[in-house]
Amino acid sequence: MTGIDRTANDADRNWRRFVLFRVLFNSRFYYPVLAVLFLDLGLSATQYTLLNFAWAIAIVFNDLPAGVLADRIGRKPLVVTAAVFMVLEMILLGVAPLHGGLVLLLCCLANRILSGMAEGMASGADEALVFDSLAERGRSKEWPHVLDQVMRWQSVGLVIAMLVGGAVYDPGFIGHLFSVFGSKARFTQGTTLRFPVYLRAYP
Repeated sequence: MTGIDRTANDADRNWRRFVLFRVLFNSRFYYPVLAVLFLDLGLSATQYTLLNFAWAIAIVFNDLPAGVLADRIGRKPLVVTAAVFMVLEMILLGVAPLHGGLVLLLCCLANRILSGMAEGMASGADEALVFDSLAERGRSKEWPHVLDQVMRWQSVGLVIAMLVGGAVYDPGFIGHLFSVFGSKARFTQGTTLRFPVYLRAYP
């Protein structure tokens, strides 16, 4: 395989991976119940508001350093790190103690900070990685088509994630779903509380 062929194949692989990454990265099953989830874990409405403020601050203050890091170590390591941070933030929500007081608050704070850092690291780095590979092959004109594919599949993934996330949070729905398969298992809100989190915990 010639160098030109390898470049072409890399460009094709990169934009397909970019679409897949964006879809998975933004498929947030817990979003429909985010506020309820945090409150059910034992946080107050004030604490939830402050945690979201910390999340926004983490994005803003991580954006510029992430750009510098991308120039120094490359864009791919930032995208990989963003995916790892996203998994870690979900693990923290998965192990956060119910009504755990300070420990719960610290787990949720770390969750929001990691989430903000993941957003900041992924922002622009994934796009630049794909655009550069297309430009190297003289295929820059295909970039609008790539963005169109991203927006289309990202929207589909988000709708599915929102519907599924809201459904698995509901113990009545989960109980009915299991009954279809002959199971007599009974679910409570305490059992299904973190189901959307478990669905989200993938790279």
